[in-house]
Amino acid sequence: MRVDTHFPIYPLTHIRINQLIHMLNRLKKLFKDDLILHTAIVFLGTSLVGAFNLLYHLITVRLLTPEDYGTFNALVSFVMFTSMAISPLGTTLTRFFTEYIAKKDFATLFFTFKKLMKRLVIIAFIVAGLFFVISPLLAGFLKTSTLYVFVCGGIVVVSLFSPPLISLFQSFQKFIIYSFLGIASSIGKLIFGTLFMLLGIKVLGGLSGFLVGPIIIVLVALSFVPNILRKEMGHIDKSVSLKVNLVPIYKYFFPVGVIMLSFTFLTTIDVILVKHFFSSLDAGYYSIAQMVGKIALFLPSALAIVILPKSTKAHVTNGSSTKLLYKSLFLAGMCCFAFTLISFLFPDFLLTILTGKLNPVSRRLVGLFALAMSFYALTWIVINYLLATHNLKFVLPLLALTAFEAIVIYNCHPSLTMVLYILLVFGVISLFSSLLVVKALPKRGRYE
Repeated sequence: MRVDTHFPIYPLTHIRINQLIHMLNRLKKLFKDDLILHTAIVFLGTSLVGAFNLLYHLITVRLLTPEDYGTFNALVSFVMFTSMAISPLGTTLTRFFTEYIAKKDFATLFFTFKKLMKRLVIIAFIVAGLFFVISPLLAGFLKTSTLYVFVCGGIVVVSLFSPPLISLFQSFQKFIIYSFLGIASSIGKLIFGTLFMLLGIKVLGGLSGFLVGPIIIVLVALSFVPNILRKEMGHIDKSVSLKVNLVPIYKYFFPVGVIMLSFTFLTTIDVILVKHFFSSLDAGYYSIAQMVGKIALFLPSALAIVILPKSTKAHVTNGSSTKLLYKSLFLAGMCCFAFTLISFLFPDFLLTILTGKLNPVSRRLVGLFALAMSFYALTWIVINYLLATHNLKFVLPLLALTAFEAIVIYNCHPSLTMVLYILLVFGVISLFSSLLVVKALPKRGRYE
């Protein structure tokens, strides 16, 4: 018996075309929602920024010797640690600026912004002078050039002006400009930093990229600000300038600043102390392993960004958001587990692909680094959840844990492996202590 193996092609093709058209119509309808559209814009922008920043680190690790990269990485960690003192200003100002915009209180917004910028100019001069005085001491501690440390001071000074400008665009929901600032900054850092390193200005060239980035943000942002203020605000009642009070901003800024500073200290102090206690070559090997292993910290960062607004909404409306937390932790845990497993099984492959530098010391440390950073990644998700539920009871325990970690590494560092084991132990402690705070929270409640 002959079996007909021919199937009707055109009806199936017609069905697929209809399904495709239906899917495209649903996507079109989906992106008419401002929330989804803005989320897509910011996600694309942050993804590009992350890609450019990763590319810059890959280039630096290839263009610099292990000794130079160890110095460069320690200095960048120092800049990140110092800059974290002002980074909570962005979160704080976005909250207050958005409140003023919602109330159409543009006068208060304008004069608060103006007053903050004036005070930041004064702070910038103070910080510059402080770096000028202490640069020789810091250079001696890090066993590096005073010029490098002073350039780090310049990076911190210029970065002071970024948070108010970025928060202004974020509060007005100008997310295209908001994303463009990050992309332009990352591209500028990549181009100028790479160029200077290729010209032979090794560590200084790498640092120059981090200096160019915030300069681009400030210059580009200032070119957009006048038009936004004129278009969105219109007439401003100048009498309001006498009533502007920055005290509520300071009160909100301080605890958030302590939280972010403590977490940055937890995940970066090891690099600085390794640079101080070990040889330049060992510090370079450690930094190379850190550069790969720390990917585990950044992989699930999008979940931390998403959980903050979603948990805040659930909390304000007296809804339960713990399921969202545990789901996020599960997804982040799976992501970190996969990367950690690859790091233990194929360290040579990761080091070769990502850094181009293969050595027995870094090979031995990569897996441990990924495992330690996985616990810190999960901790950061829990921290964002606690911030969303307006719980600040974990501020002091986190601060104490951070100080204790630094003390332990400072007094017990017989080998690079031991430093990593200490980092791992404190990662586990930080995760479970933050989860204990979550367990102690009431199921429902409002902002205090």
